[in-house]
Amino acid sequence: MSDMIKIKVHIGTGFAGCTHDDVYEYPRESWEAMTEREREDLLDEFAIEFRNERIECSSWVIDE
Repeated sequence: MSDMIKIKVHIGTGFAGCTHDDVYEYPRESWEAMTEREREDLLDEFAIEFRNERIECSSWVIDE
């Protein structure tokens, strides 16, 4: 068994063929020491980081 766990992260934009995937590695020992809630929070952090690195989104006023 590997000392690292693999966490797959996926973004789907809703357009055909517009997806992004990546795999992060995280130390198994740290993962196994976490509570279920801590694991969920970590997965959320990976997903948010991945999304923020690949998607540009902004807004502005066009008419007042």
